[in-house]
Amino acid sequence: MVTIMKRLRLIERKLQVVKKQREFLMFEEAKLVRMMHQKKDAAKSLAAVRKERFLLMAQEAKLLRFLKQNKHAFSI
Repeated sequence: MVTIMKRLRLIERKLQVVKKQREFLMFEEAKLVRMMHQKKDAAKSLAAVRKERFLLMAQEAKLLRFLKQNKHAFSI
């Protein structure tokens, strides 16, 4: 049986992975924006990267909210 602390640690690890993925997507987005300024066709890729980044940001917010609620409840 997984204890609450183990579950929280797993969620914290997942949060770190999501943060790294978001960071990578931010760099990818910057690269695509530079390509667009150079008149290269990158609009479709840029739209896909932005959509994925916003999904990751939503997932990150959900994980943070869950961790804060449960850590507060567990510390009382």
